[in-house]
Amino acid sequence: MELATITTGCDSTGFSNLDYTDDLPDSLAQAGMSNESWQSFLQGANVSVKFEWTIGSICCFLSNAHNKRVARNMTLFTEDEKSSSLLPIGIAVTYKMSTETEIVHGGGVGGAGVGATLVTFHKLVFARKD
Repeated sequence: MELATITTGCDSTGFSNLDYTDDLPDSLAQAGMSNESWQSFLQGANVSVKFEWTIGSICCFLSNAHNKRVARNMTLFTEDEKSSSLLPIGIAVTYKMSTETEIVHGGGVGGAGVGATLVTFHKLVFARKD
C-alpha cells in the first residue's frame, strides 16, 4: 500500500539543481518516522539525485545519459541498508524515473506560441512492505 511519494524534476536543459525539499509526509510520521530521520534520509537522497557531469554524460546528453546515471544512483540509494535503516519498520522505498513531454504556451504574437519540452521526474515512493 503506497503511503507517500516525493518528486523532484528537471527540464531538458539538465542544468538545474535537483533537490527533494518535501516536509515529512503525515503518513510516514504516523508510521513512526521522526523529523530527524526524515532530514537524514533527504540528505542522502539529495546527494544521490545530483547530476554527475562526466565526458560520457556530456557526449550522450541527447540520449538522456545524465538522468540515466541519476537513476542508477537513486536505485542504489533505495537499496542501501543505511537508507533503509532511516525508515520506520515495515516501510520500503522504491525509485521511479519518468520523462514526459510538457506543452509550453506563450511568447508569440497574442501568446500563440506553442512548443514542447521534456521534463524528467525522479520519484521516491514509500509503501508498506507486504
